[in-house]
Amino acid sequence: MALTLRGALLGAGNIALHGHAPQWTRDADLRREVEIVAVADLSPANREAARALFPAARICARAEDILESQALDFCDICTPPFTHRALVEQAASRGVHVLCEKPLAPTVEDTEQIARAVRAGRVVFQPCHQYRHSPQWEAVSRLLPRIGRVYFVEYEVQRTQAGEGNPNWSPAWRTDRDFAGGGILVDHGAHIFYQLRAILGEPETVQATVRTLQHRSYRVEDTALVLLDFGGCLAQVSLTWAARRRGIRFRFVGERGEIVGDEESLRLHGEASEDIRFADGMSRDSNHSEWYAPLFRQFAERVRTRDHGLGPLDEALYVTRLIARAYESSREGRALPLVAAAPATATLEVPGEMGTSTDLIGLDSSLGPPEVIDVELEVEKSRRKLVLRLGAVAALLAAAAWTFHDVVWGELWISVKSARLGLIILAAAINLTAVGFQAARWLAVVRPLSRAATLGQAFKAMLVGFAASTVVPARAGELARMHWFARRTGLPRPTVLASIVLDHLVNAAGLLLGLAILPFFVAVPLWIRPGAAFVLALFTVVAMLVFGLRPISEPAAPSTERLPAKGLAAFLANARQGLAATTRPRALGLSLGASLFSWALEVNVVAVAMRAVGLHLPFTAAFLTLLAVNLALAFPFAPPGNIGTLEVGATIALVGFGVPKEQALAFGLVYHFLQVVPIGVLGMIFAGRRRGNADGAVPA
Repeated sequence: MALTLRGALLGAGNIALHGHAPQWTRDADLRREVEIVAVADLSPANREAARALFPAARICARAEDILESQALDFCDICTPPFTHRALVEQAASRGVHVLCEKPLAPTVEDTEQIARAVRAGRVVFQPCHQYRHSPQWEAVSRLLPRIGRVYFVEYEVQRTQAGEGNPNWSPAWRTDRDFAGGGILVDHGAHIFYQLRAILGEPETVQATVRTLQHRSYRVEDTALVLLDFGGCLAQVSLTWAARRRGIRFRFVGERGEIVGDEESLRLHGEASEDIRFADGMSRDSNHSEWYAPLFRQFAERVRTRDHGLGPLDEALYVTRLIARAYESSREGRALPLVAAAPATATLEVPGEMGTSTDLIGLDSSLGPPEVIDVELEVEKSRRKLVLRLGAVAALLAAAAWTFHDVVWGELWISVKSARLGLIILAAAINLTAVGFQAARWLAVVRPLSRAATLGQAFKAMLVGFAASTVVPARAGELARMHWFARRTGLPRPTVLASIVLDHLVNAAGLLLGLAILPFFVAVPLWIRPGAAFVLALFTVVAMLVFGLRPISEPAAPSTERLPAKGLAAFLANARQGLAATTRPRALGLSLGASLFSWALEVNVVAVAMRAVGLHLPFTAAFLTLLAVNLALAFPFAPPGNIGTLEVGATIALVGFGVPKEQALAFGLVYHFLQVVPIGVLGMIFAGRRRGNADGAVPA
């Protein structure tokens, strides 16, 4: 092994930059023995901050790229819990030793998979259980023998709110159970549980109550009361993010005395008394960077001596298992043995009493009566759907038949061949600019979810979706857009999908605004009214669904506990987060503004494309044609690449201005070409390109 250990910092958020990095860069022993040679983080701002601390390190967006290509002795994982399993498994498979922030993972199943990977890879594993190195805990450990056998413990942690996450990714990730795995029981309880295990062992039973008492917008609990029964000792742990002021208090009662303390001082009452004052309280900040140094030195020594002892791994597993049983105890309302009687997949998911705006979050079909299905009603619904689909197809085919009927193909070819290439290129360039504003429109409703999302990511994701739509029907390309963007931002796919729905809703608002002002510029053709009515009806339905599912900041508290969300309920819970911009007027305003700019550019694209095929029509004709094309694209049946649909809409609009059908169809083909080819080519390039340093998937 090299004289200097080569490490990678995976994640450059708050705890990495303010907790870990100061020790890697300032501690004399660590600077001599360890070099951080690479840093990964999703956020460009975080990467720049890391570059200032580690100027010689390789800086990139994806942690997976570093693990795959960098020569490393160890990695320091500082990302949220939901990312830990994949990173540990990849590191262990390559023989890279692992230092990992707590908690180990959101579920017991994930922690067990991590343990298997660590054992199989024979790597050194160290959880960041740095509180055992705090001055307060070191003093408690030193004085405990003087009070004899401990039979009662009280430990209380009071905070006024959850700690802010990194502003350059998702500041509220600690209060989202999909990211954090739970609330204060996970965030702070983990530290107390491994501390108590070190002096009392593992409890026989766990009894807990978790609630959201103050912060109704949190998707996790803000308060937890836990009673641990060790047989000869009881430990009561009280945790809250709902206090009026910060503070920590603890008490250890033994047969020959007791230790009472808080964040500033500790007092021993026994055969002899002793008072200890601490210069820095435990509530001074949440990073406690100085506590990491002895932990890191211990880890470095273990790596050098190839100490594969499983004690630290077992401790991390214990913490996850205990937290999972505490949540289960709260749901069942009774004390539970720490080890379940029968094997089961336990999770750190919290009870449903978290203050949500809809009962879907805690819905579990197993709790209610069996669903009664009306077979005749279901058959009737299926028939209606089939009739609607067949009707849509028939209408499209009829319009296509009219469009291509009696076309003089020779004249059509002459019109297409004589199109001016320079103007087509100009129109394509303007169209790409319009797509840029469409990306900005979408980004505006995504930024409340993740500040790490960039315009470049949104733009590329839209192009990937457009490219996929050229070969798949019915706007299924949006699934490719969702998948591509989710992989690069770390956001759940249902959340991204919901943001796409909201993006389309904002876009439709621009279309409806155009239809509303159309009568002021041109006589409205009769054929446009059914399409406008359909778009208005669709917009109304989708808007009602979005309004019904959108997050509400101050929901009423449910009266009873519910099981964690699963299946459809879990999907809807994630999807609701994608509608967060509906509660942010500024975000909606920015999105609508970008949408209107995009529509204005699209009108210019149509106008330039008309000039390219020799059509010199008033600007109102371009405006009406654009609306007609988009009404056609909103049709329930959309073939791959909108083949034929776009041409039908353009031809119907232009024929109304006296344009020959051949020239109108030539415009439709040219307009379709400049829409599909440049965007499709770029989209396929982005879809096929290996994710490099510009895009990432692991948040910090």
